[in-house]
Amino acid sequence: MTEWSKINSYLHGKSDILILIHEKPDGDCLGSALALGLALESKGYNPEILMPNKMPEIYEFLPGQHLISIKPPYLLPHDVLIIAVDCADTKRFEYRLPKNSVGIINIDHHISNTSFGDYNLVDAEAAAAGEIIYKLLHESDIKITGDIATCLYTAISSDTGSFSYSNTTYQTLQIAAELLAKGADIDSIRYNIYEKKPLKDLLIIKKGLDNLYLSPEGQVAACTIGYGDLSKNDLLTADTDGLINILRSTEGVEVALLFKEVAPGQVKLSLRSKSFYNVNELAQEYEGGGHPRAAGCTIRGNLSDIVDEVLQKAEGALKGRGDNERSN
Repeated sequence: MTEWSKINSYLHGKSDILILIHEKPDGDCLGSALALGLALESKGYNPEILMPNKMPEIYEFLPGQHLISIKPPYLLPHDVLIIAVDCADTKRFEYRLPKNSVGIINIDHHISNTSFGDYNLVDAEAAAAGEIIYKLLHESDIKITGDIATCLYTAISSDTGSFSYSNTTYQTLQIAAELLAKGADIDSIRYNIYEKKPLKDLLIIKKGLDNLYLSPEGQVAACTIGYGDLSKNDLLTADTDGLINILRSTEGVEVALLFKEVAPGQVKLSLRSKSFYNVNELAQEYEGGGHPRAAGCTIRGNLSDIVDEVLQKAEGALKGRGDNERSN
């Protein structure tokens, strides 16, 4: 039995479908959810993608915007099929799951996924959730249109660093080629994702680099941005991928850390590694998670104390490790 036939058994007899995505959605999350929504709509279903906040500007070009509903968090109805996309656990989305639901489907690629669904389609080997959605639709009788292909190409390109990260495989590139053949609008994707950065994204890089830390051995790079700086400069919603990627790409750095105090006493920690250190394990110490090379968590407490503690753990774990492991 294929994965699609298993999911189709949950879809049987349903009409309305709620699609959940994680907080501060990225290209993989949104591209995957929109592709799935458009596919389900083409089969006569009424999919609704729930978001508590407006769509990030950078992704407003993606097809399927009519499927998105901006609604504050609430207890979801028990009689509607729920599909969570790119969410490692129930803390990633702000809506509350009902008891005795008719069905909760969990589609994800994070190694830290908690298998919270009635049906869990979790593939930690997949480069992106978009890769899983592509395989799912490929098994079905649903036509992958140009709009669906554009969403899926955006999803996969986003989570592979435009096909440059170590999670990129032969199959990833093969799927990307097939999506281009099916009409993915690569010119629109390139312009909107890579050539149309908001000024805020540049300003937060400047602000972060003002507080740059490099460990004595040069293996850990970190930036810290306090709530005061973020709110004063209207940077609370700025994307920080560019900043942490600069840290990670610095010669000699294995682990990049970004401490962003999004509210007083509430710190969002983004973690990246280059070749051998598993940042997912460190994030899980703070009830977070993700992938071996990219993870995140939220920590409550004093910003300075949090920074000191995490840096101590990261530097301690890397002590004595380096050139040999990079070459293996």
